[in-house]
Amino acid sequence: MFEFFLGLLVAFILTIPALFLPVAGDRQHYQIKNLLSVHSITISALYSVFVSLSGSPLFGGALGIFLFYIFSVVSCIKYRILKEPVYFSDIVSLGVLLKNPSFFVFSVPPVGWVVLVGLILCVPLSLWYCFTNSLNVRLYAVGIILTACFFYKKIPVYLDISEPDWRRDVGRLGILGMLAVYWALWKKQPAPSPVSVSKAKAGLDIVLVIQCESYATPSIFCDASVDKIRLPFLEKAKALAYSQGELLVSGFGAYTMRTEYGVMFGRTEAELGFCQYDPFLTAQRDKTYALSYQMKAAGYQTVFMHPHSLEFYGRNQLMPVIGFDAVDDCSTVQHTPLPGEYMSDTVLAEVVINRLEGATAPLFLYAVTMENHAPWPGNPQEALQHYLRHLQSSDAMLGRLMAWLEEQDKSALLVFFGDHRPSIQGIAYQDRERSTPYVALSFPECKKATSSCALTPAELHHLIRSLSLEVV
Repeated sequence: MFEFFLGLLVAFILTIPALFLPVAGDRQHYQIKNLLSVHSITISALYSVFVSLSGSPLFGGALGIFLFYIFSVVSCIKYRILKEPVYFSDIVSLGVLLKNPSFFVFSVPPVGWVVLVGLILCVPLSLWYCFTNSLNVRLYAVGIILTACFFYKKIPVYLDISEPDWRRDVGRLGILGMLAVYWALWKKQPAPSPVSVSKAKAGLDIVLVIQCESYATPSIFCDASVDKIRLPFLEKAKALAYSQGELLVSGFGAYTMRTEYGVMFGRTEAELGFCQYDPFLTAQRDKTYALSYQMKAAGYQTVFMHPHSLEFYGRNQLMPVIGFDAVDDCSTVQHTPLPGEYMSDTVLAEVVINRLEGATAPLFLYAVTMENHAPWPGNPQEALQHYLRHLQSSDAMLGRLMAWLEEQDKSALLVFFGDHRPSIQGIAYQDRERSTPYVALSFPECKKATSSCALTPAELHHLIRSLSLEVV
């Protein structure tokens, strides 16, 4: 018993510094009493889990401390790059990320990989070396785990956590404590009531929505080289747009699915609650809210197109459920991207046009691009130049689609927007805003916007819906 609780005390004391790593920014709002109280529950549970597996307080303490710091340091890295801590949804998505290492490998410093490899090698050996058959120690551990679970259930009530706010809660719960509490509240969150599909018919021949990866204007960067970069087709689109302006996205440098969900389903972050960090995890139960579901009911053929693995975010399973007749990963398209790059946006534009030309009924096509996605090779300046080159390709895509639609004798709506700004390490940004540009153009007669209008992804959803459906 003495060794067990001594190990727990040591683990508690040695992990306290990790609570104050630079994740939440403004530390003056930390609630030290609550933070240490929740930390005692968190580290007790973590320590006890490993003791129950090994029967060794030494193994439980060492691995518990190590993993606590791993979570804290990873959260710091994520905060430095994406301005957010680690969430429970990141853990859920870990399997998909490991299948697509190019999405994150560039953001982990070399020392991080050394530590990870060391962990993979040392943990099994340490478990073998420290393993005991001690029943008493395991009983203590199980008792602590059950006690921790009891207190965790009380934390949301005691601290009045009814909605997510990581800036508030990371200073009250710590990273792991917040992860556990938010996960529990996410599990309890009820599904929204289904919406009835309104009696409507297709109002246009073509509704084309382009979600452009990491699309932003060059002016967001504090770099002299961007002054020479022009996006002429974006400027032309703004001048002709029915609506244009800033899209108020929630993610920076990642989290495509948040913007995608907002535009597709039209539900706000406030409505999503604890599902907002990865709304695709529960999106199947929201299917009646989806544009594709409502468009299909109104008589549109519905197509989802994305030149990448559809397993990412579970799109291969989600998209058919929410009403897409066809889901295309563009794997049959012949193209030769440079090493380490994705299908270019100009190539995707031609694939989209081929699909539009083959339409025999009103068509709703939602395409997600990939060209602008990280990693961008080289030092920060080289990475920026790579990104700007890709950005001009995105602009060319917009111009090609506009030109094709202008030539058609069909009514159409083209919506083009960025899902988030890029995160290029070592390059300064003009501001901390997260907005991206969007344009919505009607054809054949473009209705000019009277002014710029800032929209949330959910508001853009409702704009698309109102312009595409006719109530009968």
